[in-house]
Amino acid sequence: FSPTAQARPDSARMCSKMARPVVLGSCLLALLGRSGQAACPADLDPYSADPNPFGWPVTPAEFSYDQPECWAAKYERCGGERQSPMDLDFHLSGPGCAPRVAGTAGDLAARASYKILAGRPAMTVSKYMRGVSMMTGSSIGSLKLQDANGMPVEYEAVDAVLTAGGFHKVDSFIADAELLIFHQPKGSTDAFASRVVISVPFRKSESGAGSELFEQMGLSGGAMPESGVWRAPQSVDLQAATEAALEGQSYAYSGSMPMPPCIENVRYFLLTTTQPVSAAQLSSLEGVLSKYAGGTRKRPLVSRALAGGGCRAVDQDSVQVPAVDTSCASPSNRSSACWAATCGVSPLDLAPARADKSK
Repeated sequence: FSPTAQARPDSARMCSKMARPVVLGSCLLALLGRSGQAACPADLDPYSADPNPFGWPVTPAEFSYDQPECWAAKYERCGGERQSPMDLDFHLSGPGCAPRVAGTAGDLAARASYKILAGRPAMTVSKYMRGVSMMTGSSIGSLKLQDANGMPVEYEAVDAVLTAGGFHKVDSFIADAELLIFHQPKGSTDAFASRVVISVPFRKSESGAGSELFEQMGLSGGAMPESGVWRAPQSVDLQAATEAALEGQSYAYSGSMPMPPCIENVRYFLLTTTQPVSAAQLSSLEGVLSKYAGGTRKRPLVSRALAGGGCRAVDQDSVQVPAVDTSCASPSNRSSACWAATCGVSPLDLAPARADKSK
């Protein structure tokens, strides 16, 4: 995607196929590159070496956090209707705008069990997530929830990522830091299956109290790590870091990966009980991400308001994970469930006995 005359026809053809206003807005910004608007970045590496917490074997890299308006031109799903992160605005009015009470505060506490990452686990800065990852290559905990029919389903935690600044806004509050714990269905290798993310918010302490998690990770305001990978000074206790927040109220909604390819198969559980963090610890995290992740900027918040009226659903204190929408109506749906609509020609069963031997 570039402002050159040669590239412009391809860009125009791509835009003509997209119907959603947000996508058209992205394309117009790109197409107007010559008239003062910043053109969408070109010639970016398509993939990065960063591990992917969403279960993808490769990690997309052909996008810029500085120009999220360009994402949908390359990754169609980023123009979808259930994108993340979302502004959970509870002051909106209309159908479905009031949170649906689905359980009791603290219902998640008995369902989550996270491990102590013993020894001195590796801390890795992820440019993709713009956070510090604690991925070990194996399970770091479990979460027992219910499917849409109320049947038990178990998820395994595969990564925990600490970010500076919150991804979400919950009833006008944006966290100063956010711990995201990523889960996949236990035993599943399907990258399109439902993913679950538990979000733990941190708020800068007015009393100066610090976070044990930040300290355990080596983010206590000391010397800057010499690279984007370092060994934590001690074990990291994820259970202790999450249990107080899990005892409190939560809000759940169905959304997407908050960066490309923006697949809409993520169920977020946003905990509301904030954990304290000191100014020095926040500064340490921000410094590490600015130096090794390219900054702390994230994708802008998406509104709950729907174009046709009403709001995207939010459940209070839920423990359920709705089924992933496999509708093939959208041209951006590339999941395997939709291949039959466009892939009915190949592959073929070349049965020799049925071959025409006259030609």
